[in-house]
Amino acid sequence: MKYTFIEIAGEKHPIKFGFNALRKYGIKTNTSLADLDKLGVDMQLNQALTLVLCGIEDGYRAAKQECNLDIDSVSDLIDEDFDALTRCMNILAEQMGGNKGKKQTAKKK
Repeated sequence: MKYTFIEIAGEKHPIKFGFNALRKYGIKTNTSLADLDKLGVDMQLNQALTLVLCGIEDGYRAAKQECNLDIDSVSDLIDEDFDALTRCMNILAEQMGGNKGKKQTAKKK
């Protein structure tokens, strides 16, 4: 799977939600393989930001570039462009081939 680009707060970042991104998300959030099919549904904000970070980190890996972002910097970018969170979830749905035509959103908890 190839990566795509997401623009967040005027900055373009490669993003890829392949198995490596999902693996990293599972490690960081203790999410089981069985629960991965629920990504994007009733997520807590920290989970959504962690998922976005994992996708961006894997995008940079696939682009053979260094990623200098962490959860705090991704949060800061989203502060400037909250709609980017929805765009990231839509890219997740497109790249995973599920929920076609159905937008996913993250909930604040």
